[in-house]
Amino acid sequence: MPSATNKKRKKPMTQASRRKAKKKKQRRGPVMRFRLSQLILLWVLSLILCFGAYLFNRNFHPEKDVFLADAEESAAEEDSQIVDSLPPEEEPQEMTDTAPAEDPQPEETTTEAVPTTTKNNPVPESVPQPADYLTKCAFLGETNIYNLGQNGLLKPFSVYASEKLTLTNYMREYVMLEGTTIRILSAMNSAKCPIYLMFGTESLGTQPADQTADQFDQLLNSTIATAPEAQKIVLSIPPVTEFAEVNGDNPIKNSVIDDYNTRLLEIANKRDVYFVDVNTALKNNNGKLDPKYAEEDGIHLNAEGGQLLLNYVLNHVPPM
Repeated sequence: MPSATNKKRKKPMTQASRRKAKKKKQRRGPVMRFRLSQLILLWVLSLILCFGAYLFNRNFHPEKDVFLADAEESAAEEDSQIVDSLPPEEEPQEMTDTAPAEDPQPEETTTEAVPTTTKNNPVPESVPQPADYLTKCAFLGETNIYNLGQNGLLKPFSVYASEKLTLTNYMREYVMLEGTTIRILSAMNSAKCPIYLMFGTESLGTQPADQTADQFDQLLNSTIATAPEAQKIVLSIPPVTEFAEVNGDNPIKNSVIDDYNTRLLEIANKRDVYFVDVNTALKNNNGKLDPKYAEEDGIHLNAEGGQLLLNYVLNHVPPM
């Protein structure tokens, strides 16, 4: 039996085998390595993609406006709290066997009282306010309000309007405010200054008065929810000239304007806000807009007509 000393000794490693083993060890390590610059590049690309997705969502889904959503949600919560606080209806008492039978009496028909506004509408003539009162207010509207700023009758920071703004696109259309584009409801978020609203002229040429009034009611309700502490004042829309009633792409009848303004008064009373009737102040003896106060289209006010409108506003300021 061979001894332990006779066992085959391990063959010593040559210099070539050592180099081969060393290279094999050097190849071991992580499969993928990142440099710091590569990580920073990935982070920057991720930010760009997220910002692009945000812009896409805001432009193609304007109805998801954060300010408006929060305001409408808070208004809905208030309504639910009011409903929950109402006392439960009393159940009718059952008649006992000992009670004498009575002939059924005809029930009296009662009509529920329609809630009335606490405001005195239309706003009556008041003590004239100085011109700087207008700088403390916000004016929301379409082309007629926009022209008040363009003609220098209102300061730019008081005008929340554009030539493209209508009752159908105010949720997605932007207005220019001191060099910044913003939606009117977002701009009015938590505002506390008096807010004047004049909308409807741009819609009455293509749709009926009742539909236009319903759209204004939605806008007014959203404005109330967005700026609950601000005083809201509804302005009637001006009349048009006799020329504008029969000419142009979308002629507007003054009778339709009168119908719409009557509906605006009802909406103002329903929402318990003020209503200023500038339409009456701008009518001539024929119940139409005098051409000297109108632009060439006969629909929109020129600088002289805009000044007449603001003079009426300054003489019909509701109590603060």
